[in-house]
Amino acid sequence: MTRPCAMSTLCRFDARRISAHEADVSAERTPPEEDARLPQADEDEGRPEGVEAAARKGAQTAHRLTGHFPRRERLTSSAEFQALFQRGKRVDRPSMIVLWRETAESRRAGFAVSRHVRRAVDRNRARRRLRAAYRGARAAAPTNAALVIIAKPPVLHEGFKTLTDEMRAAFAAIPGSRA
Repeated sequence: MTRPCAMSTLCRFDARRISAHEADVSAERTPPEEDARLPQADEDEGRPEGVEAAARKGAQTAHRLTGHFPRRERLTSSAEFQALFQRGKRVDRPSMIVLWRETAESRRAGFAVSRHVRRAVDRNRARRRLRAAYRGARAAAPTNAALVIIAKPPVLHEGFKTLTDEMRAAFAAIPGSRA
């Protein structure tokens, strides 16, 4: 048994009742159309065919890292940060403070931003700039140390080479063996 008005295209509203009129529906099929949502020129062509592959997008460093450090090289817990804030030794530079402490483990680093950097957007940008400078200066850091690098407001306005040089100078002031 079929329900009246099972298909909405076959239904017609009558003031008193709903009824289906199949005589009003064309039996001819419409030709298939292209997808109207995406014009042909803007469609994704997918991966390039052949030997010549497109260059990778995004920044790359000498260690071929594009955004973060391996977990084993990061300070991850708040207890590790607090230990350095309370008992770490301090190296001051114009745009950053480096807190450090010798450890038996391999080098690990964490990043923080001074409260003088007010807006969240600026704090995040300062943290990103410090991480990028650290990747450039990582070899100058002692191999058995835990580090917290704290950004001061000048981090936002200094050139990248200046930040990297300041970080290398701060790491040079820390005693210990280098890799």
